Amino acid sequence: MAALASPSSLLARSEILGQAISTASSTSSSSSSVSSSPSIVSLLGKKKAKPAPKSAKAAPANEELAKWYGPSRRIYLPEGLLDRSDVPEYLSGEVPGDYGFDPFGLSKKPADFEKYQAYELIHARWAMLGAAGFVLPEAFNKYGAVCGPEAVWFKTGALLLDGGSLEYFGATVPVNLAAAVIAEVVLVGGAEYYRASNLQGFDRLHPGGPFDPLGLAKDPDQFALLKVKEIKNGRLAMFSMLGFFLQAYVTGQGPVENLAAHLSDPFANNLLTVLQGSAE
Repeated sequence: MAALASPSSLLARSEILGQAISTASSTSSSSSSVSSSPSIVSLLGKKKAKPAPKSAKAAPANEELAKWYGPSRRIYLPEGLLDRSDVPEYLSGEVPGDYGFDPFGLSKKPADFEKYQAYELIHARWAMLGAAGFVLPEAFNKYGAVCGPEAVWFKTGALLLDGGSLEYFGATVPVNLAAAVIAEVVLVGGAEYYRASNLQGFDRLHPGGPFDPLGLAKDPDQFALLKVKEIKNGRLAMFSMLGFFLQAYVTGQGPVENLAAHLSDPFANNLLTVLQGSAE
């Protein structure tokens, strides 16, 4: 009996031992999973986090772009006077010169936005050319270069209307009013037609390519900044043209002559004295 009981007891002990081993292994695996849980890790000590990768420093051009494009761009009033949430959503800062200003909601529709943007840009370019044409001949004539007896812009137009000829630097230009108008229509109109119709694959407002012979717009960031500078200078030129028209109507003089009179005696020649004199 002792001999028979011995194998059975050994078998029972081996089964108990197997259960103990399996229990121990399961306990070990569960403890390892528990030890990897956040609570256990927090008790034992946090693992040292990997340092965040250093962000690349923005290039100067990109820093400058952020002033004029995107949600953090400059808006038409200071931050304390205008909250950015009050800027219309359709003015998102994607186009050059977007200060978030549209009090009458003229550009709510995308088609209207695109149309008015084109109108403004074309008028701005005309105004820049016109302002230069108003100022330079009169300035040349006043300070030494002979551009004819009357180099003021409205007197030049009157001279052409009367059938006279223009003089630049002492040379007579054999161009009458009809020829000047035809030349402008053909040259400028032809360029505008080509820009609007035949430039496939180019931006119709800022085409670059054949309209950028100096290659100023090769770099995209610099091109974006040049667009901002163009529309800012164009808006200033449009206001300047309005001032030239009003000055000519009130004073009967050109912009250079008005400026020279103001600089010679600012207190006697300014907006208030001019308006006062015209009222009398």
